[in-house]
Amino acid sequence: MRPSKVIGVTGTIASGKSTACKYLEERYGLRRIDADLVGHEVLKSPEMVRELTKAFGEAILDTDGTLSRKRLGQIVFGDPKSLRRLNELTHPVICRRIAEEVHAFREEEEGPPVLLLEAIELLRTPLLELVEETWVVWAEDEIRIRRVMQRQNLSRKEAGERVLGQWPQESYKAAADVLIDGSGSVEELYLQLDLQMTERMSAFEGEK
Repeated sequence: MRPSKVIGVTGTIASGKSTACKYLEERYGLRRIDADLVGHEVLKSPEMVRELTKAFGEAILDTDGTLSRKRLGQIVFGDPKSLRRLNELTHPVICRRIAEEVHAFREEEEGPPVLLLEAIELLRTPLLELVEETWVVWAEDEIRIRRVMQRQNLSRKEAGERVLGQWPQESYKAAADVLIDGSGSVEELYLQLDLQMTERMSAFEGEK
């Protein structure tokens, strides 16, 4: 079986982790699992929509009966109890689907040597057991707030609630095998990633 490694990439909202993962995927031809995208698929399932409607009411639905992620977000962000309930319902399903994908990657005879598992909740779910290394991408609070305001067209108050209401960055940093500073330009981010990947890809070449 080919040499392989699963690297977990995590960090808070707007830290730069998605930009980092997309670059690594394209630059080095790595495989990537985006837990957020898996979560979106889970939220679309009729079974999950029924469970969420029971938990949060029909206010989370659009006029056509489908789930409105925006309305759901307005309820759970800034309300720790509601966010915890959402995670209790969704995380087991998301983790199970991702674990199946990771297992399939490890069983492949050919393919890229590294799988990136991008997950904001990596450190607080069983997903952490699936990775050999944990990379944390972080950025200054003010930078993250500005990014959220711009990307999601939110007020400063709304953006601040989403950024500062999450798990503290210091907790992420304490669990990191590798720290990546996402506060600066994309060029500065890419340089840090290149330095990390050069060493790892050389090691894989030596194992062949």
